[in-house]
Amino acid sequence: MGKPRVLIVDDDAMNLSILQILLGGEYELISATSGEDAVAKAVEHQPDLTLLDVMMPGIDGYETCKRLRALPELRRMPVILVSAKAMPSERLRGFEAGADDYVTKPFDHDELCAKVRVFIGMERRGAA
Repeated sequence: MGKPRVLIVDDDAMNLSILQILLGGEYELISATSGEDAVAKAVEHQPDLTLLDVMMPGIDGYETCKRLRALPELRRMPVILVSAKAMPSERLRGFEAGADDYVTKPFDHDELCAKVRVFIGMERRGAA
């Protein structure tokens, strides 16, 4: 088994760069800048986990998560929403859309990396 594959989705180039710096050494990263692109790349690359921004042009992160969950081959893939929206109602909306976790921006780097490790470990053991 090679490096775990993580799809990072954000319309902000700076946020993608930060995630690439944080995760690039340990994971194979695939980037997408829109929800539509994320769904296409997830189908093509079958990532072990997706980090998904909520506020994006076109379809937002909630709708993107729903679309990923609707695909049988991606239904078990962990999805962590990453958003500046910190209200409990926004978090609940994320969980209702099928997200496994929700991290608010600005996020703690160590916490995000730990969550990624945990969810990838669960996915690779078939427990996600």
